[in-house]
Amino acid sequence: MLRAFLVMMFVLCALCGIYLLAFAPEFFMPARDDPASGRLFGPLAARALGAALASIAALAMIFLRHQYAEARRYPSPTVQIIYFALILLALGLFNLSLNLAEPVPAPPAQSGPTIPNPETGLSR
Repeated sequence: MLRAFLVMMFVLCALCGIYLLAFAPEFFMPARDDPASGRLFGPLAARALGAALASIAALAMIFLRHQYAEARRYPSPTVQIIYFALILLALGLFNLSLNLAEPVPAPPAQSGPTIPNPETGLSR
């Protein structure tokens, strides 16, 4: 069960990181304590967040490769240094993306699709 969870998180981090790196959409992330405010991630902040998620996916790949190898052994010191550098890179990029995102009030809620009234031709 844990292996499936780890693989699922690896795939989600990899796909979301690649999507944010490739397309860099602008999006709003509400605050946890006050949903009426939050942070607006621009293209640069979205790319930094995507790079952080991609580095977390690289960390997961290193972990899964060493954890589920046929002969379990500790990784070499070089791999441990790479792992530590990726952790620092992920934390730094995540911090950068939060600092680049502007604190803004929540955008107005969007209503659902409008359905035209067949009698008048106007939307309800």
